[in-house]
Amino acid sequence: MKKFKDSFDILIEKRLKLPSGEKAVKTMPKLGKRKDIEAVITKKGNKFNIWVDGQMLDTFKNERDAEKGVAEFIKVMRL
Repeated sequence: MKKFKDSFDILIEKRLKLPSGEKAVKTMPKLGKRKDIEAVITKKGNKFNIWVDGQMLDTFKNERDAEKGVAEFIKVMRL
């Protein structure tokens, strides 16, 4: 039996149309003060990718660095 998180991850992956082999690790439905921009951290192999509004932003070695990358993106773009 699938758990809720598994079902939710499948929905996120289908909505973003991620490339094959990538799995959503963490979703951020709103970035900073804006509610219309969302970010998703995905994992493929041992690499973590950041997707912002369906566009791949960057690749990191671990999830913690990817979260820092999202925070830096928010700061640079003044969201």
